[in-house]
Amino acid sequence: MSEEKETKKIPDQITRRQFLRNAGIAVGGTAVGSTFFLSACGKEVEVTKTVAGPTQTVTRYICPVCSQEFDSISALKDHYDAMHDGESPVISGKKKITIIVNGKKYTPLINPEWTLQHLVREELGFTDVKDMCVGYGACGACSVILNGRSVLSCMVLANECDGMEVQTALGIANIQHPITESYTKYLTFQCGYCTPGFVVTAKALLDKNPNPTEDDIRKALGGNLCRCGTYPAHIPAVLDAAETLAGGK
Repeated sequence: MSEEKETKKIPDQITRRQFLRNAGIAVGGTAVGSTFFLSACGKEVEVTKTVAGPTQTVTRYICPVCSQEFDSISALKDHYDAMHDGESPVISGKKKITIIVNGKKYTPLINPEWTLQHLVREELGFTDVKDMCVGYGACGACSVILNGRSVLSCMVLANECDGMEVQTALGIANIQHPITESYTKYLTFQCGYCTPGFVVTAKALLDKNPNPTEDDIRKALGGNLCRCGTYPAHIPAVLDAAETLAGGK
C-alpha cells in the first residue's frame, strides 16, 4: 500500500510554543501512522518507532534530542517542553552528551561515529590532542586522561564518554604539573608533535605510581612513538618529575 505524506506548512520563524503545537504531523495511509518533528534546518525528523508484539503493533515515540521513548506523542511533547526548553530537534542519530575537558563543562551534540579524538580536537578545539597515525591507535599522539586513565582518544567513541572527565596536555600544563617543566628541562622533544601524548601518558603514570622505576617508565611510554627519536630523554624527565612531586626539589 502506498503512503501519501501531507506536511503542514510552518513559517521559517516560529516560537517554541508554535513549534510544539505543530510538532506532531500525522501521516495517513498506514495502520500505524508516522509522526515527525521539524528540525532547525527545516527537515522532517521521524520520531516514531513501530514495535511488533505478539497480538498487536505498538508505536513508540522517541525524543529527537535525547532518544528517550514514550507511549504517546502527548507524553513526548510534555517531556520535550520540560526537559529541552528552547532546543531544536536534530537529525535522527545525533546525541547530546555532557563532558568535562580540562575542568570546563561542555554539552556538544555528537554524531554516533565520532571518536573522542574528533570531538575534543575538531569540535571543541583542543589541538594539543594530535593525530599522527590517522586513527589507527598506533602512535599515542592522541592520548588523553579519561576519568583518571590514559587512553587513546582515537580508539574511544565520544558517545561512550557522557558524564566523563577528560584531561589533555594543555590541562596538565594549566595546573603546572612538574612533568611539563621536566620535559622542557631534559629536551624531550624536537618537532614536538608527539610531545602532548608523552606528557599525558607520563602524568597518568605518576598519578598511579609516584615512584616509578626506569622499567615502569619504559612500559608506560611504550605505546608512544617519536619520529625524532627522543626516547632516551623521557626516562630522566619522568624520574625528575617524580622527585619533584615527592618534594625532593
